[in-house]
Amino acid sequence: MGADLRQTQPEAPEPKKKNPLPFIIGTAVILIFCALKWHDVVEYVNGEPQLSRKHQEQLQNKLNEADEAEQYALIALTDGWYACLHSGIGTYYLKAGEVWKYGTTTKGEKGRYEYKFLRGNGVYYIVQFRGTLHECLKEEQNKLYTYPLLPENLAREEQLRLIRPPYNPIQR
Repeated sequence: MGADLRQTQPEAPEPKKKNPLPFIIGTAVILIFCALKWHDVVEYVNGEPQLSRKHQEQLQNKLNEADEAEQYALIALTDGWYACLHSGIGTYYLKAGEVWKYGTTTKGEKGRYEYKFLRGNGVYYIVQFRGTLHECLKEEQNKLYTYPLLPENLAREEQLRLIRPPYNPIQR
């Protein structure tokens, strides 16, 4: 009754071969960019590689920072509810003068926190210790680990005592 209808499946198009030119150009651009960065850091003097003056200055600044650090505390300005990063309830009631956070910085108050952050959270910054970065980190650890024994913490009802200040999320 009719013509033989053959069911033919369309042939799958041959996969297009990718043009390697964009990859080659991209790789060349990255290599040029890296090469420019290399020359920003290293220069040759009498055929010998040495750090560029700018990079030497950056290194010295970092080394100086490590020698001039401070261990600080952020202190509640008024009685009220403050963000708490570890109690599971999100906020914690502090009285004026109580510790909200301990920290260490090489950048000083203005380099570490914006005024807006401090005032927005109702705290002020006080330096508790100055020294090398290593000394300040040790001082911070001492304060964090002994926080449970701080008189302000012991004055709270036992079920409200904290193991670290509200804004210190972890015990490093």
